[in-house]
Amino acid sequence: MSQHTSKNKILIGIIALAVIARLTVSTSPAIAVIGHAFPHASATQVESVATIGDLAAAISALIFGKLLDHWTFKRLAIISVTILAVGGLSPLIWHTSITNLLIAGFMAGLGAGGITTILPSLQSYIYSGESLANMLGRVVALENGSSMVLLFLGGLLASQYWLHNYYLFFLALISLVIVIWALPRTHPGQEEDNVTQLQPAVMSKQTIISIIAYLITASLMVFLEAVLYNKNAIYIQHFHLGSPALSGQIIMLDGAAAIVVGVTLKWIRRFFKQYLLAACFAANTIGGILLLVWHNTWSIGLATFIIGGASATMLTTVPYILSTLATAKRYPLVMGFFSAITSLGFSSSALVFNNVVPIFSKHILQGTYQLQIIIALAMTIILLLTANRSQLKKVLIK
Repeated sequence: MSQHTSKNKILIGIIALAVIARLTVSTSPAIAVIGHAFPHASATQVESVATIGDLAAAISALIFGKLLDHWTFKRLAIISVTILAVGGLSPLIWHTSITNLLIAGFMAGLGAGGITTILPSLQSYIYSGESLANMLGRVVALENGSSMVLLFLGGLLASQYWLHNYYLFFLALISLVIVIWALPRTHPGQEEDNVTQLQPAVMSKQTIISIIAYLITASLMVFLEAVLYNKNAIYIQHFHLGSPALSGQIIMLDGAAAIVVGVTLKWIRRFFKQYLLAACFAANTIGGILLLVWHNTWSIGLATFIIGGASATMLTTVPYILSTLATAKRYPLVMGFFSAITSLGFSSSALVFNNVVPIFSKHILQGTYQLQIIIALAMTIILLLTANRSQLKKVLIK
């Protein structure tokens, strides 16, 4: 098999994984009807059916990141997709209590965490430099586009009967067949001949510090983006903008923004250059201001799109930067930490905001946006001041 054919074959495997990477979001539209099906379950238990996968993904991302040092892409992808499929399909035969659904959601999340860790490592295996940066953007666009379709289909199936929502996990079995055929029996330490290794064999202390800084930066962006998911429904209700269904429609703009970013990232990077990450937090600041001072459907829609675009830009740019800092062997572990810390950033957002905001404000909603603006503005200033001395200047200016 030629090298070109081999790369195209792996690309098909990447697409198969990207389509199901966010398959666990498909359970979100069924939460309300699941609550009716299990009236004795607490609200927290019911809501956790859709969110417990994030916690599981944070755990498995670290495990799979380490395992990629020793196991092949094919083996770990097969394990991840199988776990996702078994977890997602198990409620079809095991659904007598809310606990069954929570266990299934946790198991599916473990598989999803493995997939999101493997994906960037696979991309860096067959691409490098500008090609890698562009491919990371396209894959994120594909993931978000797929998640929007899955949310739509999940809503349709849940409207018939909540259990039908879990039929979507049969998609994982289709992906499993493709993964078995397409992915290589190699691991990141075994580079293809056409990929040039620019990094030293061992990462320096300064490199490790830089990696940690970028991980924290990405986590903070996701931490702020989660405000949309935690507060949009409350915002719509508080300002009497529409029914709860409007919240679901508006949050789809977050995914739409990611799709736009995915196909235009090359030009976005060229325009902002080393100030790209600072621009992401500046955009988040603008989104927070819109939500704080302008209370209508246009403001929440525009703010969701702006913040979603900023987050998507961050989550495609930071993995590319990390690929230039980490050695090929350590990149999967670094991306495991990336997946874990961003998952924790998202899942901890509501808890942190709900506990910190009452310290300085009696109004949780307005106080949340005020704190969001403060954090985003502070990060904008920090990243502007450090832009010319960071890795960004080396990798984003072409």
